[in-house]
Amino acid sequence: MVNEVSAEELNGIIEESKVVFVDCHAVWCGPCKTLSPIMQEVSEKYGEKGVKVVKLDVDQNRQFSAENQITGVPSVLVYSEGKRVVFDDGSGRKMDKLVGVMPIDVYFQIAENLIAEATA
Repeated sequence: MVNEVSAEELNGIIEESKVVFVDCHAVWCGPCKTLSPIMQEVSEKYGEKGVKVVKLDVDQNRQFSAENQITGVPSVLVYSEGKRVVFDDGSGRKMDKLVGVMPIDVYFQIAENLIAEATA
């Protein structure tokens, strides 16, 4: 299950969980509504393996949004072992968030890679 959390609650969740996907969204955002069932699937498929998926409303958590440079929604931040994950976008550029709606396989692959790293 994907729960809505506040920025204050997020630190505890990151500390307690192996892998955390944070769906930074806004209630008025159409693509955010498209991403929601994808994040639900990630939660259902990997929840028992230590992956936690939460939603954070950027309009209700403006300081968090500013500190994490959330300039577009939806944006997904990923944490593993308490640290923010940095991705290679495939062309050598480093990214610390996924902006927009990606194919579900992208989220599945990230989850699988991080679970494998955490158990290695």
